[in-house]
Amino acid sequence: MTEAEELLETLTGGSFVELSREVLTTDPLRFSDRLAYTERLARLQADDPSAEAVRAGFATVGGHEVAVVCSEYEFMAGTLGIAAGERVARVFVMATAARKPVIAVCRSGGTRMQEGTPAFVKMLSIGAAISEHREAGLPYLCYLMDPAMGGALAAWGMQGHLVWAEPGASIAITGPRVVEAVTNTPVDIEEFSAESALGRGLIDDIVPPETLRPRIIEWLDIVTDAGTGTPSPAMPQSAEAHDLRHTDPWQSVARSRSADRPSIETVVEASGHGLIELRGDRRGRDDQGLVAGFARFGTEPAMAIGFRRPDGRGAEVSPGGYHKALRALAIAEELGLALVTLIDTRGAPVGVEAESEGLAHIVGALIRDLLRVRIPTVAVLLGEGSGAGAIALLPADSMVAVEHSWLAPIAPEAASAILFRHTGESEQMARGQAADTAALRDEGLINRVVPEGPTVAYTSRWLTEAIADALRTVGALPAEERLLRRRAAIRSLARQHLTIRDLGHP
Repeated sequence: MTEAEELLETLTGGSFVELSREVLTTDPLRFSDRLAYTERLARLQADDPSAEAVRAGFATVGGHEVAVVCSEYEFMAGTLGIAAGERVARVFVMATAARKPVIAVCRSGGTRMQEGTPAFVKMLSIGAAISEHREAGLPYLCYLMDPAMGGALAAWGMQGHLVWAEPGASIAITGPRVVEAVTNTPVDIEEFSAESALGRGLIDDIVPPETLRPRIIEWLDIVTDAGTGTPSPAMPQSAEAHDLRHTDPWQSVARSRSADRPSIETVVEASGHGLIELRGDRRGRDDQGLVAGFARFGTEPAMAIGFRRPDGRGAEVSPGGYHKALRALAIAEELGLALVTLIDTRGAPVGVEAESEGLAHIVGALIRDLLRVRIPTVAVLLGEGSGAGAIALLPADSMVAVEHSWLAPIAPEAASAILFRHTGESEQMARGQAADTAALRDEGLINRVVPEGPTVAYTSRWLTEAIADALRTVGALPAEERLLRRRAAIRSLARQHLTIRDLGHP
């Protein structure tokens, strides 16, 4: 049994049914290096005339019917030949027609040189098939094994909604040996490792092969809406009727900065499921101050985006972090998942670097995209809601807030420094900007306020219930109606404060 066969057995529990075994190439270029290509193929296919560098078919994984692609590294180092590329493209086409997710395992040395340009351009056939699959709103996960190189890596290895890798896998479109030979410069092989790729946000996680199957099932449960999340306990009626009129805005600011606060992680975990995280903006950066990933709120599947609290306060996030948010939003839209944004940030970063990386553009782009998507969206104010960092994730069909959270164009201390040249009037600024939850509810921005329970766990569970309820409510609306309502609600904000003067124009 080959390594690919063993992995398929473990992953699918013996349910894998291979297809496209009739798809074979011979020797289109009459190629020869140290050995005639026909002789190489004859040796590799001596025991199995249908052997190729890819095995493709259908299987059942954790009760989910899926299409499966798996590199056969023992055949020509898993290289992408004409037949191998055709097998990959065909299984995506069949999966799209059958409306099934695709799970792929990529382990390849790249494009097969013995089949030259005809093999090289099969990358385009694979790209077309993956594009159609994703456009159909169907999930795709790829697992990279050692090595994952060249055309196979680019064509299908890196194109999943989620991309995971085995520990220590070499990942590169041009491997270190070729780089050294071409540039005549030594390279650090660790720069080509899965661990390096994860740090740069080029893959989403490192997963040992022995835990791959349960991790895949966990993800499939969310993206196929087949899981059963944990219903959260409803808030007591006394908590639902909580009076916000006597909440001091400055006290809310202070409490929002406490280390003992709900976070995106505690809220997601309150449903009984962890967050399946997306890493990186696929531009070579991974700002971990912003968290994004697949989650459940109660029983409702969703994409979650929020801020980490590295030192007891919400993070400042670089433009790269907001690019990650855009990536998560695009995936949610492709898969038809609801989107939940959880806001707790001290604001956008200040300085030349952030500005030169297009901070203003990416904040505006997020606002624009959140106001155009047709998926259900819910925004949650968890704590601090300061400046551009907060407004970037705020537009939504429904808005929920924790009692001691707030939203303002700038932190009270900074507002005091601007207006009074010192921070001594911070309390006055907090009380004067209509930033607290009572004022935000009166302004029509917030649909529901969740009181703070005796512990973070209580508050998180109540929040999960409130988010799930909001998702069910907005999700029940037709997409076009939901979009129109969202935009109308946003446009109406603060209009009650306008003065319309008759200037006497005809």
